[in-house]
Formats: sequence, C-alpha cells, structure tokens
Amino acid sequence: MKLELAILKLNESQQFDQIVFWGKIEGISRDYYIVVGLKFRQQYEFPHKTFFWCNEEFRFAELPPINREHKDKVDGIRTLFSGDHTKVLIKVVDEDDPNRPPDVNPDQQADVDPEKKLLEDTDDEKELKVTPKNFTELDRLAYVIRAIDIDCSVIPVGAFRLTPNHELRYNDEFRGLSIPESENLHNYMHFRNPQTIEKQEYIAREEALFFYDFLDPIDKDLPYGCWALHKDASKTIATIRSLLWPGYIAYHRANSNIFGGVYIGNGIKNVDLPFLL
Repeated sequence: MKLELAILKLNESQQFDQIVFWGKIEGISRDYYIVVGLKFRQQYEFPHKTFFWCNEEFRFAELPPINREHKDKVDGIRTLFSGDHTKVLIKVVDEDDPNRPPDVNPDQQADVDPEKKLLEDTDDEKELKVTPKNFTELDRLAYVIRAIDIDCSVIPVGAFRLTPNHELRYNDEFRGLSIPESENLHNYMHFRNPQTIEKQEYIAREEALFFYDFLDPIDKDLPYGCWALHKDASKTIATIRSLLWPGYIAYHRANSNIFGGVYIGNGIKNVDLPFLL
C-alpha cells in the first residue's frame, strides 16, 4: 500500500505519460524499489525513460547518471547490495583530506580576474578536467538498473506501433498473440532503442510504419539459450525468464492485450551462463 501511494505521489509531481513499477533490487539490510517514468510524446522513435529509486521509506528520488569513470569495474563487483546507498565501493577521493582541491562553484567564477582567466583559457587546447568522484552503491545501482533494462525489458510483437511522426505508441488494435505464437521467442522484442543494424535500417526505410516487428527480437540474444519460455497449465499464459539476469520475468496472456515484466533479484549478472549452456 505504501509503495502504491508513493508511486501515485510521484506521478502527480512528474510530467510523464506513464509511470510503472520496474522491480526491486534486494539488499542485505534494505531493498531498493525501482519505478520508471515513460515519456512518449515528442520522443523520436523511442520513449524517454527516467528511473527512480527508494527504500522502505518510500520517498522516490531520480537515479543519478552513470558514473563512467568506473564503468569498466562495475561488472567485477560480485557482492550483494548492502542497502546503504551512500556506501563507498571504489574510493578515489578522501573527503577529509585537507589538501583535496575544492569543488568549483559556478557562482564563484564571476570573482575570478578576467585577465587571468583569459590567459588560462584557450580555444582548442584547453584540457577538460573531470573532478574525481567516489563510486558509491547508488552509482552501482544506477548502472545495474540500466543494464538489466537494456538486456531484458520484453514485450510481445504488436504491442506497440510507430506513428508517421516516428513516435512510439501503444497499439490499440493489439489483441494479443495467438496461443501458438506466444510459444515462440521470435514473437517477443526488446523494449529499447534498436541496437541491431538490421532494425535501424528497417526503421530508416519507413517500413516500420506498416509492420510491428521493428524492435530487436530476443531470440537473437547471446548467448543462445539465455531465455527460458514456459506456459501455464491452461497454455494461455506465457512467462519468459532471463537466465542472464536471474530475477527478471516477462509475461503475456495469449489472445489479450495483457503483458508486462518485472525484475526482483539481487542485481548480480550470471556471467558464467555461456559456460553453463
């Protein structure tokens, strides 16, 4: 109930076309709840996604951008999330160091001597310096959430359409996959910007306006076999589980417009999967 009220409150304060529950990252002391805001209007070819997080206090805050300074080290972190978003995982700055250079305040730049500033600045040879920043658990959370969303986030073919203005919209005519179609991974796509050249050219030729398979199919994902599709006893509900990111599951009820997906797991990628298949 608290989570639903928090999402409703967030929806009232944000200008999104839709806000949906994305999932939960399980931590040792506290869990992280994630929602995503979707903006379809005036977004070329694919909606803009904005992720928000909270813990048991249920006060959502926007996830920070990815800290690219330590991007290559994130996959090497194999420990569980602690639940403390301020925990420093990779320390590069000593906050208590008296010799640490102070952060530049844009409001203080006006006090700099213009002549001195002119001598320091050059048009083409000015070196851009990035202030070192500690890599915290919140930075890791921001990276993992986006990685899971890119690798997973499954929808059935036909659930969305592309308008003549190249804006993505829910397909009002979608009545669901048939029972045989729902049993084939080829009839499911990634809900993300197309990353394959084939689909990018497909959209560029305007053919995507007349067909619904204009996003990347999941049956081409590597390693082959990273998806597991199951049907319930009635053969009408299909569930698709990711073996690469254990905890993600997508679902679709055949012959209906009911579909969705959610991630509930520890946020650790199964990097050993290629050796297990």
